[in-house]
Amino acid sequence: MKIAFITSEAYPFAKTGGLADVSNALPAALARRGHDVRIFMPRYYVVDRERFGLSIVGGPLGVPLGDGEKWAAILESRHIPGITAYFIEHDFYFGRDGLYDDGHAAYTDNAERFIFFCHGAMRALRDLGFAPDILHCNDWQTGLLPVYLKTLYGEDPFFKKSAAVMTVHNAGYQGVFPTELYHLTRLDWRHYNDGGLEFFNQMNFLKGGLLFADAVTTVSRKYAEELQTPEFGYDLADTFGRISGRLYGITNGVDYAKWNPETDTFLPARYSPDMMDGKRVCREELQRRMGLKIDPAAPLTGSISRVTHQKGMDVLADSLGALLADVNLQFVLLGQGEDWIFHKFEELRRLFPGRVGIFRGYDEPLSHLVEAGLDIYLMPSRYEPCGLNQMYSMKYGAIPVVRATGGLDDTVSEWDERSLSGNGFKFGDLTQKALYEKIRYVIRHFDNRRAWDSLRKNAMEFSRSWADAALEYERLYESLRTPVRHPVDTIYGFENL
Repeated sequence: MKIAFITSEAYPFAKTGGLADVSNALPAALARRGHDVRIFMPRYYVVDRERFGLSIVGGPLGVPLGDGEKWAAILESRHIPGITAYFIEHDFYFGRDGLYDDGHAAYTDNAERFIFFCHGAMRALRDLGFAPDILHCNDWQTGLLPVYLKTLYGEDPFFKKSAAVMTVHNAGYQGVFPTELYHLTRLDWRHYNDGGLEFFNQMNFLKGGLLFADAVTTVSRKYAEELQTPEFGYDLADTFGRISGRLYGITNGVDYAKWNPETDTFLPARYSPDMMDGKRVCREELQRRMGLKIDPAAPLTGSISRVTHQKGMDVLADSLGALLADVNLQFVLLGQGEDWIFHKFEELRRLFPGRVGIFRGYDEPLSHLVEAGLDIYLMPSRYEPCGLNQMYSMKYGAIPVVRATGGLDDTVSEWDERSLSGNGFKFGDLTQKALYEKIRYVIRHFDNRRAWDSLRKNAMEFSRSWADAALEYERLYESLRTPVRHPVDTIYGFENL
């Protein structure tokens, strides 16, 4: 199949979060299965021409915008093995230090920037002669592409066999902008209503993508269910419910070439489920690095996380205060985020010297050492569309304790000491009391070394690779190979116009 993977960021070109990792790993896994996959993204200032071997392809790219037309260039890179990446270059829109913001606030012209990108991607596909079977769009920045495919390009023979897939990585970000900018899209005003892009008297890019895509995916089965509820749907719960028949949860995968304690070059010692001596070495090195007492008896707990309200880190800090007073345990934190939550952890380090270690920021080698050194990994997210650290932790023999939400609920199964089944622990209510009691419960199991060894082996044998995820996407793509071109007015909710 020909697959155009449209994204606002992709590793190693530009990255602000997990979307960039997915936009590298999934296309690469699909390419390994024999598909012709092309990545399309903006050419930001950080995408270095020399490092990534960028070269101009084709002539100037004319991109419709409002009543006029802007001109751009298409650049090509083959830096990712087996993948051709194309970049829409326009210095005014993308020649900036940040991708979406200046480090403090979102760019005020983000609507115009990504309208330009979406329409530019459609024109680039046509100019390059790459007629995709699948147009795979990701998050709000690409939400207009399915709309364009079904409206402005609905009668274009070049796209007659193309189907649109919209992936929601985090519904908390939707691309909501003032109505007065709608004219820049060149879309007919009949699509601006409650059954289209209108959203509380504004326009919503993600909503458009959901309604016009042939299929919508999100990054775990549980999150697909949660999106249809008011708590997790962020005012789009009704829209997600409306498209539930074409909404699919496909859990992200792990790159085990990078995250594997048997081969990890960041570790002072390597280990496997059958030879665990190296984990003890990693544990002691982590304690030294984080200024902790070398104490084999103390459960070593920790997190690698954005220190934010969404991640439940405020509740974790409050629970740890009582736990550290009552139980002989240690805790390490690697992350960055909100000052008011960090102050809670800093106070714990002051109150419990030698038992709490903090690294503020992100350090790739240290993140691997944390996973390898921990006994217990804590992930109390308020919501978590997929989550990867719980899967990294299992591979490294750090037992996850997670809130039963999104991908955490899908990938972690509760330990049952009688049947010796399960790979971690889950809890429901995100309260200080519930988290305190769950961690106390887990520590009781930690003290039973024989049972803990069985649990740890189960966790290390869990596997969810990108090859697994790619196979599920491939099956979905195949089901869309012959999209039915119904009139837009009857299939996308405009029956009464």
